Amino acid sequence: MGQICHHFSWTLDYLLWEVDWRIVQRMLIDAPSYESEEEKKEKKKPVINLSEQTSEDFLQQLLK
Repeated sequence: MGQICHHFSWTLDYLLWEVDWRIVQRMLIDAPSYESEEEKKEKKKPVINLSEQTSEDFLQQLLK
């Protein structure tokens, strides 16, 4: 919260009582962030392969 107050030159009281919290949440979500190469390697996300598949094909894969 201190970073938001500093960036916009707001007081803490103004942030807590005058600004709608939903707007503050959107501001935090949209804030830029930085990840080092090491952090990116640690957070490898599983790859999801999308393909055309019928419900029967899906059930057959589950039953294997």
